[in-house]
Amino acid sequence: MKTARLIIRILISVFLVIAITVHVIELLHPTLSEPVWSHIVHLISYSLCLFTFLREVRFRLLLYFIGTIYPLAYHTHCFATQLLEFDKFNTICFLVIVILPLAALVVWQNKNALLFKAERFRIS
Repeated sequence: MKTARLIIRILISVFLVIAITVHVIELLHPTLSEPVWSHIVHLISYSLCLFTFLREVRFRLLLYFIGTIYPLAYHTHCFATQLLEFDKFNTICFLVIVILPLAALVVWQNKNALLFKAERFRIS
């Protein structure tokens, strides 16, 4: 079970690093019609997600959720538009829509595991 959790954490981390890299490249060499400010917001959002995913900081889950707001909204709109108007399935948008909430679940489970572990060794 620990190995599966480690693999999931690595895959989610790689996904977030790739998302950050894509938006850095788009800022330096734009190829899409997406505005520059959108790439900057994506970059900040994904960086916050990666940071809170990897580090145990105060209000970790809340900060992670704040980081997911723009990417989820943007990619959900993009996915729905392409699917409904053009009958196209956008795999990248779909992956963002699925992976970001799954990563939140991993963060939440890790938080609960730490809480239960701390309670187990509490001195009364």
